[in-house]
Amino acid sequence: MTRNTTDSRTRKTALRLATFATAGVVGTALMALAPAASASSVPAAAPAAASAYTCHFSWQGSYLYAGYSSTNTTNTEFGQTGNRVVEVQCLLTYWANRVGDSRFDPKGIDGEFGNNTRAAVINAQKVCFTDPNDWDGEVGPKTWPCLRIW
Repeated sequence: MTRNTTDSRTRKTALRLATFATAGVVGTALMALAPAASASSVPAAAPAAASAYTCHFSWQGSYLYAGYSSTNTTNTEFGQTGNRVVEVQCLLTYWANRVGDSRFDPKGIDGEFGNNTRAAVINAQKVCFTDPNDWDGEVGPKTWPCLRIW
């Protein structure tokens, strides 16, 4: 990916987050949301509930990965279990902690896509997408990049 594309995505992400903060939803905690340049500067997630998994965050290009799945396209949805669900829960927990807003917290990292994970995904989709049709609670080709760069 070229630097201009990365810079453009970073600017779009920063604009989206600035708009979100201006709406008064998150507040001043968003100011520290710029993506880290390396894995060593990515803060560890501290989930609100006990977790069966440990997230290992790293930035690869402009995308954040938690060490359980590298997909950016495969649908992951309510009722599913496994590594893709763990990846979703890690990413959601990271952002919940990063912005200080529990609406993005899946309430633990257990590899089961239940009601708490679905609610957290929908809240993230509301930040990333303006069209309510995109707020379906499923993580697919549109939502993976949202979670990975948001």
